[in-house]
Amino acid sequence: MRTPHRTARLALAGATATTGLAAALGLIWLTRPDTGFFYSNPENAMLASLAGTTAATVVHTIVALLGLAAGIAALAGVVSRGAIVATAVLQVLTFGIVLGSMGTLATAGYLVAMAMPAILLLILLQVTRRYPVARWTLGLPALLAAGAGVILGRDAIGGVLGNLGTGLAEAWPRLVVVLLLIGVGFAWAAAAAAAAAGTPAAARATAWVTRHRKLFTVVAALGPLPYALMRLTWLTPWSLDIPAEDLTMSTRIWGLTLSSGAWLGIVLTLGLIRRWGEVWPRWMPRVASRPVPVAAAAVPGGVVATVLIFTAVPMLYTGAREGLAEFLTAAVAFPCWFWGPALALAVWGYVGHRRGETSIPDVPASTGAATV
Repeated sequence: MRTPHRTARLALAGATATTGLAAALGLIWLTRPDTGFFYSNPENAMLASLAGTTAATVVHTIVALLGLAAGIAALAGVVSRGAIVATAVLQVLTFGIVLGSMGTLATAGYLVAMAMPAILLLILLQVTRRYPVARWTLGLPALLAAGAGVILGRDAIGGVLGNLGTGLAEAWPRLVVVLLLIGVGFAWAAAAAAAAAGTPAAARATAWVTRHRKLFTVVAALGPLPYALMRLTWLTPWSLDIPAEDLTMSTRIWGLTLSSGAWLGIVLTLGLIRRWGEVWPRWMPRVASRPVPVAAAAVPGGVVATVLIFTAVPMLYTGAREGLAEFLTAAVAFPCWFWGPALALAVWGYVGHRRGETSIPDVPASTGAATV
């Protein structure tokens, strides 16, 4: 088991590395305009749409360089806990809010949707392997349905795969940058949490969040529900968010895939308060009935919460700029404004529960430089 000291150093190392990469990109964009600016597209950052490409790039570079310097100093043990937390707040606010965009959530959602067929197939194979009865009640019907779907919809499936391949080939540079900025925000949030760990305030907060973790988890699980239901309407004549005449078979298949990703998010979120979120299910290969490592749930959950929080303000800003109807649509269909914070609290409560931090311990106050 990792000690708090080792966890804090790993978090700081990750924050320093990701911020260093972000700083290098910013310097390249400023000194080599011919390489192409990420922020030349206003849709890539809220600040770019408000103040322009150069302003967004300068802010990106300066804040990343400050984060790199602070991370190196923290690893050397010459800055206080407060300085680490303050740096983390600056990094998260800058890269998550000021330089955030709706594309952050879209990127994550499309990646999950692309992985859903493989995920569902793996789960089906493992369940039918572990439970003989399921081979006939679940496995065979699912196999027949999947085979029929592939045969009947082979042209549409080919179209979906072709469009995805083309889209990825064109968008991969932007995709890499978006993932990096998500990594910066998540790494600094983790560094701040590690720096604050062990203080009386952190102990009290963790105890309170842990006691209310079921409420936070249920609220977080409701977050993907509107999107999941909205995409399912693409399978009906009463489609939302897209004209009925544009509903080709490829679009319907893609809508089903997107919806399945949202449903997976609901199930995995509820796992934070279910037994199988603490002990691997019996159908899992090699790890069945073993304890689930805390990081196996906390890290993916924390990353998703970071993506959602990063998306909330830019999404509401974009909706408000387009009118009241669009603002309300964004707030209801993509409720990142409560989904992200609720998921962050649910993950926090899960970690506290797994570590038994349900009561307020007698923690001595800590001052001075952080020991990382």
